[in-house]
Amino acid sequence: MKPVQLIVFIIWGALCGSLCLYAVMLNVMSFAPTHGDPKSLGQIIALAAGSAAVLSFFLRKLLLGGFITGALSLDDPAHRGRFIAGNVVVFALSEGVGVLGFVNGILSNGKGDAWLPYIGLAFILMLLHIPLPSRFKPAA
Repeated sequence: MKPVQLIVFIIWGALCGSLCLYAVMLNVMSFAPTHGDPKSLGQIIALAAGSAAVLSFFLRKLLLGGFITGALSLDDPAHRGRFIAGNVVVFALSEGVGVLGFVNGILSNGKGDAWLPYIGLAFILMLLHIPLPSRFKPAA
């Protein structure tokens, strides 16, 4: 594993850890009962989360496609920045789904069905976008 790949993997691991922290926080927080119904805002949050999930795959192909096909190399210093930035953008979109779930959980007084699907989807996205060295071919 090259140093730049290790850096990206550490960033990935830290963001996965923050998803765990969101889930723990929502489980231990106590909420005052409210009478409002945040369903309309919940639908907007769901739309934003779905859009971010789809966009993460599109931007992964756009920003990191050259590394996946082997057209770009991590040995070139000019490409290392693109590799890190592309991965951070994809991870941020995946993490954003979890953040939206955290916000929806707070708005719904910590109800599990309001935040668990979002944080679960964020974990799945992070696993799908894991930066394993075997996914990136060396340049020919």
